[in-house]
Amino acid sequence: MTSFPILSSPIKVGSLNLRNRMMTTSMSPGHGYVTNEGVPTQRLLNYLEERAAGGTALICQTIAFYPRIATEHLHPLPLGFADEHIPYLRAMAERVQKHGGLIIGQPYAVHDWKPTPDADEEYWGPSTKTISKLIPKPMTKEHIETFKKNVAQCAVTLQKAGWDGVEVMAGVGGIMNRFMSPATNDRTDEYGGSLENRCRLTVEVMQEIKKACGQDFTILVRWSPVDFIKGSLEMEESLKIVTILEKAGAAMHNLAPGWHETSVPLTTKDIKDGYWSWVSEKIKTVATVSVTTAYRNTDPDVMEDILQKKKADIIGGLRYNIADPEFANKVVEGRPEDINRCICCCRCLDDVISQGKPLNYCGVNPHLGEELDKPLITKTNKAKKVMVIGSGPGGFSAAVTAARRGHQVTIYERGPRVGGCLVMSTIFSPIYDRLNTYYKTILKKHREIKVVLNTTVTPALVQSVKPDAVVVAIGGHPVDLDVPGAGGGNVIKSHDFLEMLNGKPPQKPGLFNKIMWNCGSVFLKFFYTPDLARSFMAKFPWPLGKRIAIIGGGLPGCELGKEMMHHDRNLVIIDDHKKIGHDVGGSDRFHITSAFKKSPNVTLEPLTKVKEITNQGVKVIHQDGSEVFYTVDTVAITLGFDQNMDLASSLKNKVKELYVVGDCINPARMADATKAGYLAASQI
Repeated sequence: MTSFPILSSPIKVGSLNLRNRMMTTSMSPGHGYVTNEGVPTQRLLNYLEERAAGGTALICQTIAFYPRIATEHLHPLPLGFADEHIPYLRAMAERVQKHGGLIIGQPYAVHDWKPTPDADEEYWGPSTKTISKLIPKPMTKEHIETFKKNVAQCAVTLQKAGWDGVEVMAGVGGIMNRFMSPATNDRTDEYGGSLENRCRLTVEVMQEIKKACGQDFTILVRWSPVDFIKGSLEMEESLKIVTILEKAGAAMHNLAPGWHETSVPLTTKDIKDGYWSWVSEKIKTVATVSVTTAYRNTDPDVMEDILQKKKADIIGGLRYNIADPEFANKVVEGRPEDINRCICCCRCLDDVISQGKPLNYCGVNPHLGEELDKPLITKTNKAKKVMVIGSGPGGFSAAVTAARRGHQVTIYERGPRVGGCLVMSTIFSPIYDRLNTYYKTILKKHREIKVVLNTTVTPALVQSVKPDAVVVAIGGHPVDLDVPGAGGGNVIKSHDFLEMLNGKPPQKPGLFNKIMWNCGSVFLKFFYTPDLARSFMAKFPWPLGKRIAIIGGGLPGCELGKEMMHHDRNLVIIDDHKKIGHDVGGSDRFHITSAFKKSPNVTLEPLTKVKEITNQGVKVIHQDGSEVFYTVDTVAITLGFDQNMDLASSLKNKVKELYVVGDCINPARMADATKAGYLAASQI
């Protein structure tokens, strides 16, 4: 009996029967998934099949509806507008449909377009009116006719290839959305002015599809009722758009808050799960067809609650499906504890959207990119005794993968609890505890994975255990600061917290420090929870005082600063890079640094070096040679990590197989460690 009765239940959308209420929003996983000629690779076919087999009811795939030159774009798309494209489009559909899933295509009408095959791709819109530095090229009526026929021809091609429907992209600031919005449409003809006129292009595109494909061919519409663009659509107008789209044949409203140009955070971990369901709830007050809520849907309990409260009919999303392809099956089967939940680290968005890289990394799921070219788990012919040293993301990923392959695995952790760096990270990013919880569930259900806590591994211990393979995943060395006063009692390093949580108090000068660090270590060793630690830091001026200098404006410093800013601390963030947040992912960087800049309690000091630390504060020197002294209570050093190869080096030539993963060999982000652990275990 499932604990998610509505989320697991079927629903009819147009002529389609969805087996449950979970669908993916449109996706473009990038190079490696699609060739430069616009042909889907085996990798994309495997990606789609993995998720269809995992129970996803409906998969939406972006399609190029005109001769789009893949080499000129960060995100290559499958071509889908001519009969020559039908064979590989049919292969995509078959991979999904053979598992009971449905697939629809979304002609990608977001940024560029070209009216003829030999024309250059350009930024098109209703007029030159713009909300960004990009000036659209106004579409004439002849261009509009060509555009409509292009989209309809794509729909015809998909229909011939056996696809189940088409989604019209009229949101996120795309071409049709720019026609809809008064912020970007100042036309005076029948495509501008009134709301009906501004919606005319989208309506006529839908009519053209119906005319070409028949009335029963299902059309979904992706649009943005709330876009956070000054002078654009208001909810009052959007409620009227609902009726306009339904009269034109929309079988579903797939809602996407915001435009790509929107500065409001939409998908980051600071946005609560299900937050955007308030938009779908409003639209449902007038809609007569299904309404899908999208963005920040990663928790099945929240998803079910949204449906129970009739805020939406279907849950759309992509990241929850990237993180765990079997998400839907686990929901339907009533196994939510087995879901490898998205931690909203945004690595997928940062790579694919911000940098034009392929979808190779996820904070919790290593089976992406090249790994999709191979089976998920290859059983070993010879079980080996595997020793995994360290229980952070890299170590756990290696341990779980090795165990699933049939090896005998023991994890060694020097602290009193599993999780490694996650134990500390979850204080500042509570959602990261999802990964730790997932691994703990695996340990409970797979007793064959042994865990040894409170044990510092030495070469002598390894030799006594006599493993066939060793995976070293002990994390990196925190980068130190070599200036006068860096060893003072008011100085805290990133690993000081972790050591305290592990019951090993850092040695600090001063009687008060010794008492507090020792008492804190004893208490937290036995009673630690991330919420407790976070609450302690918020309420007590120790170990982080009221005034804090954060040395290091990269990701660790920004995470600390963001948390402390919420607790009314006065902060100065110092870094020698040009920008604070220099290594923070693109999805978070703007929002974090903007919050810092807007806060009266935060001072940012980029291009600045620390000269000296005293009991009263920190002296810094700017690039122009000027010096400033900041009076603070605490100096927090958050300069990231260096390699930590001491243990690995001591084990060379002493074990049959040696693998080194994570920050100890390659200080990077969580997804890199997760992938490295998986790859190492796949080789054992």
